[in-house]
Amino acid sequence: MVETTEATQVTRAVSSLLFPELDFGIAANGTYPSEDFQRALARIAFDNEFVNTGAKAYQLARGDDIAIDATARNPLARALLYHLRGLDADAVDDQFDRVREAILEEATRNRMFTRPVDVAIDVHDWLYYGDEETPHVCTTNPAQGTDRAYKVATYR
Repeated sequence: MVETTEATQVTRAVSSLLFPELDFGIAANGTYPSEDFQRALARIAFDNEFVNTGAKAYQLARGDDIAIDATARNPLARALLYHLRGLDADAVDDQFDRVREAILEEATRNRMFTRPVDVAIDVHDWLYYGDEETPHVCTTNPAQGTDRAYKVATYR
């Protein structure tokens, strides 16, 4: 994980905008609170780790006593994936919309865009090898044994 003062400041600023908009639908008697899921997701994103590794790293960093050599999936990772699978596409879209709006409101409040800016859009293919009828899978140029992919557009 990036361990600089600037990275810490950016992480805190982004987290303060992002976390309130995330809803995992956790029941009152859930084993893990939303905050654990949020912090594990942040660690996974910043470290580019798999869920199991990121959840273990998060728990170790906060001082939990966990078995790092266990071959079974980490309980926090298992619970996080369970809750992510339970979200429907519209709920995820709504959460992304709310996060985008919160970021734009913060940028406006801080006068980040007082003049027009250039925007770059990149399209990325995440190759897919499963059933062609899977929702959100598109055709793409044949590569590495498939002509299907999830297409992801990012902008800067």
